[in-house]
Amino acid sequence: MNPQQVGRVGELYVAAEIHRRGGYAVTFAGNLPGTDMLACDVTKCRRISIQVKTRHMGMWHARHPRDAAQCSEDPSEDAFWIFVDLAFEHPDYFLAPRWRARNNTWEVHTAYLARYQQERGHPRESDHHRIP
Repeated sequence: MNPQQVGRVGELYVAAEIHRRGGYAVTFAGNLPGTDMLACDVTKCRRISIQVKTRHMGMWHARHPRDAAQCSEDPSEDAFWIFVDLAFEHPDYFLAPRWRARNNTWEVHTAYLARYQQERGHPRESDHHRIP
């Protein structure tokens, strides 16, 4: 599968899992930046936005904008990243509140860029981030 197919498969698996558990989900084909789907519970009282990161081998990948900063904790927790692992027969799912996933990405990526500059003497212009 190419990377776009892997991403789309992950989104569809997440949507199917939400429906299997009695909720509702609608996916977007890249038209909403930072949001792959919206979901709600069976009572339609709680709505969340979801960013899906999928891998079938190796690591998950994300973009980290150079101008990004740490996020504050969001007590409403209405936005999540769902990591989908397709490396095995059945997908595995790992969930994180969006603020926590962004903070972790910011901390790790910022430290990586600082190490890179210290070791090589020049900055690296990269917004690519691998998530183990």
